[in-house]
Amino acid sequence: MNGSVLENAYPEMHERIPDRVFTCEDFQKTDLPIDAREVFDHVRDIKDPEHPMTLEELHVVELELIQVDDATNKCDIQFKPTIPHCSMATLIGLAIKVQLLRLLPARFKIDVSIVPGTHVSAAAINKQLADKERIAAALENKYLHKVINDCILFEFPQDLPKFVEKAVNDTNNLEQPKIEYIQHSRQHIESYRRWRDILYGDVKKWKSSLMYLVEKGEELVR
Repeated sequence: MNGSVLENAYPEMHERIPDRVFTCEDFQKTDLPIDAREVFDHVRDIKDPEHPMTLEELHVVELELIQVDDATNKCDIQFKPTIPHCSMATLIGLAIKVQLLRLLPARFKIDVSIVPGTHVSAAAINKQLADKERIAAALENKYLHKVINDCILFEFPQDLPKFVEKAVNDTNNLEQPKIEYIQHSRQHIESYRRWRDILYGDVKKWKSSLMYLVEKGEELVR
């Protein structure tokens, strides 16, 4: 990240699991629950701070380490740093947490933690990631905020699926900040599943705790 010697110069690479594509038929459904796979799709393509690889490719995040209960509004996700002394573990945890705070509805309680036994400072880092004030302070730090955004956002927007683009045009939502964020978010846009909620749903139900305005570079706390 700063040109220094890499802590783990040759990390093990893993294959990406097949994408779950959101179809036009799915778009017609009004009762799609948020599940572990959806959360995994939000975080799998986050870029590692040290390597030009994703958290999924490094097995830092895995589907099996995510638990979601839509009925009780709980989302628990664990991650595994590539080495026990990884100095980027806190930053990785912050990137995961911020991405989920921006994408999941505000009703969810999001817990992000390190898998026990995979990092020497897991307890201290987990405490930081559970502290709302520390998360807020991290986002107020301009340098850290930029580093987090570099991990979770693309510089240029992805194209919307055609049926979503039509619905966006029909509802005159071309400049909707949430849609713009999703287009820049490091996730396979064909897998994103909340289009109907955003375009036709109750804002109070789908709005997130955080909203990053891509064009303005501003973070809004709801």
